[in-house]
Amino acid sequence: MKKSPKEEFIELMVEIQRAKGLDELSSRLIGTLFIEPREITLEELRTKTGYSLSALCTSMKFLERVGIVNRSKKPGSRKVYFYIKKDMSSMFTEMLKKFEGNVLMLKSRIPEIIERYKLEKSSKEEKKIVENYYEQLLIFEEIMEKIKETLRQAQGRLRKK
Repeated sequence: MKKSPKEEFIELMVEIQRAKGLDELSSRLIGTLFIEPREITLEELRTKTGYSLSALCTSMKFLERVGIVNRSKKPGSRKVYFYIKKDMSSMFTEMLKKFEGNVLMLKSRIPEIIERYKLEKSSKEEKKIVENYYEQLLIFEEIMEKIKETLRQAQGRLRKK
């Protein structure tokens, strides 16, 4: 039996997410939430996916923590609603913000570690590994800045449409 376009899209999203290393449930939730035009509850997700509420809660917490899924509440309702931003540039911007925090922490602490290697005359091989990592981090930071600028330009073009 031929699948509907919606089912095909969800399966494609699942395949892509699985290729990135996500488990079946998280991948299916991403596909299901992405195609939904509005926010939906855990109950609705349970109905659409067939997974248990406890499994859904666990996956949703993970997806929310990594910045893929957003949660909201509506005034006067006790229900929690979930959604995924459909704007790819916003999704990438959110992911970059999370990485930036890690980069800043690493940039502030690694030079001290390198200095301690020099003072303690510790393993030169270890010191070289840390120095190489720091150099790569600085290059990655430059790349992130270029990506952020490209995303700002893309968002500007999309707003004009």
